[in-house]
Amino acid sequence: MEIGMQMTCIEFPGAASLEREAALQLLRLQTYGVLISRCRLAIKAFAACPESGHDGAQPETGSTEDKCRRIGRCVRDSADAAVQWAFSIAVRCLELISLCF
Repeated sequence: MEIGMQMTCIEFPGAASLEREAALQLLRLQTYGVLISRCRLAIKAFAACPESGHDGAQPETGSTEDKCRRIGRCVRDSADAAVQWAFSIAVRCLELISLCF
């Protein structure tokens, strides 16, 4: 099953390179299409942080039963790095969930 994704950029304009990175990372979740049907990704610039230039990403997956699961927020020096780490955590969570099936 193909997984759809909705991406939201908060407090900064989205960039084509960031959309490409998110799409590449979404491919990593395709293996778990039986467990999830959609993914929401929120990317936020943390201007209020003492160290400027930090961005965060927080994915949320939706199951085929219409249940949503929020996955831990990742804050890194760049939005691309935050997206990569967030999807790494999502993949690990889905690996663990798939062991129960």
